[in-house]
Amino acid sequence: MITVNGTWERIFEGQAASLIEERLPAFLMSSRWFGGKARRIHSAEIREVIPIDGDSTGDGDSTGFMLLLVDIRYVAGSVDTYAIPIAAAFGQAAERIGRECEPAIIGELQIVGSEGQSTGLLYDALWSEDAAYVILQGIGSAARFCGIHGTVVGSKTEAYEAALLQPPLAQAAMMKGEQSNTSIRFGDKAIVKMYRRLEQGVNPDLEIGRVLTASDFRHTPGVLGALEYVRERQEPMTLVLAQQFVANTGDGWRYTVHELQQYFDRIAAMRGDSSLRPGHPAAPNDLLGGYGEAAARLGQRTAELHIALAQSTDDRAFAPESCSPEYLQLRCEAMLQLAERSLTLLRENVARLPEVDRSKAQQVLEMEPAIAARMRALLTVEPTALRIRCHGDYHLGQVLHTDGDFVIIDFEGEPARPLAERRTKHLPVVDLAGMIRSFHYAAYVALRERVARDGDDLELWARTWYRSARAAFIQGYMKQTAVASFQSRSQEEFTLLLNVHLLEKAVYELGYELNNRPAWVAIPLHGILETMKN
Repeated sequence: MITVNGTWERIFEGQAASLIEERLPAFLMSSRWFGGKARRIHSAEIREVIPIDGDSTGDGDSTGFMLLLVDIRYVAGSVDTYAIPIAAAFGQAAERIGRECEPAIIGELQIVGSEGQSTGLLYDALWSEDAAYVILQGIGSAARFCGIHGTVVGSKTEAYEAALLQPPLAQAAMMKGEQSNTSIRFGDKAIVKMYRRLEQGVNPDLEIGRVLTASDFRHTPGVLGALEYVRERQEPMTLVLAQQFVANTGDGWRYTVHELQQYFDRIAAMRGDSSLRPGHPAAPNDLLGGYGEAAARLGQRTAELHIALAQSTDDRAFAPESCSPEYLQLRCEAMLQLAERSLTLLRENVARLPEVDRSKAQQVLEMEPAIAARMRALLTVEPTALRIRCHGDYHLGQVLHTDGDFVIIDFEGEPARPLAERRTKHLPVVDLAGMIRSFHYAAYVALRERVARDGDDLELWARTWYRSARAAFIQGYMKQTAVASFQSRSQEEFTLLLNVHLLEKAVYELGYELNNRPAWVAIPLHGILETMKN
């Protein structure tokens, strides 16, 4: 029990603050957005407290909350900073949170005042609809919330007023799918995302979103505004991003797996047809059921994204750059180190793999010198392609399917990587490789589901679908970028760069699956073998 004299807002004075710090590690380890679960926490230290003001609702809950910036120190010595908005609830509000929002609870709270004692809960404020509106209104009013060391500053774009974001028009609800951050949907008007793990500097989600919104790029959600933490002589930290809500039928992954299931159904229904064989001239177009057109459209939207990002030549953070020998050397070294880690992990775990995967694993291990040589091929070219700002974590889960079209979302990059790395310019094939590997994953995940359900052996057809979708995607992309300034000037250069980055992605996936989903390791193993054939 955390006891406070006076009002709950005094909780960060004296012993109560230490009691909260003691409870935060357990709260973090149970939170889905906490990225340090694989490391042991040594301590949590509150480094900043910022009152985010709001009015009382009159029902025992408060619309205001305290935003904490907390340094998480790990036993290994590293430190992460996390944003944790904290609020207090009493009476019926506390009962509701205890009943409906147990993961939000940080601890029990007792307030001792002149009129007696009251008991309630200290909890993650984003589970409160009222607190969510305080955040949104702080953005819309360009509010300033002063903390101990710095200030939270709101800003908005012209699109904010048009969004009609008052509570009667847009009910707030926390979204369940977010992993590394917390997102709140306001009806069909907006989505507000709070970034949990913070670093100095603007988050690329906001940085890229502002550029695309200013250039009127129609295939990503428009930016409505943001909250940033500003401290003297330091870069601002992005805390919150507000974007327009985009009506959709689900993300690209769900749409693609559904299309694959129908594709396998069509094949099963045509058993006995003499023309039904992988590689038959008519088979892919007849059986893809329109996904070829969808993949080409996605390639087109990806190209348009890259063109839009490469146009901001007056902004040094976005102006295209040539590939220096130093950049290529750093990229090659990073790839080789990644390959060494992943293949060492594979060697250590090969005996634990399912028997059906061991032969592929052994083939990949025998290819280690060839894999390294393929990665070193990056140093044999002087690319005519330019480095630009890219999506950085591009896959089917990062696009929304919208009635025959696609909207690209989430420009944060891989949250576990340092912010400076996520803001680095890269060759555009980085994004292409990510999406193509996602096609491969979708094909083989859908195949696994089919085999588990019906026992159908359709691997050749999964491979046919993947190659067809990949070809359509690249064709759609190349059609739009044929004369783009950042594009490779030869097909040979483009193919080499794409294959090197596809190999890097598959090798990364190999290490990920070995650490997290060993049952899926066959997918990146197959991807490595497939890429090395090209």
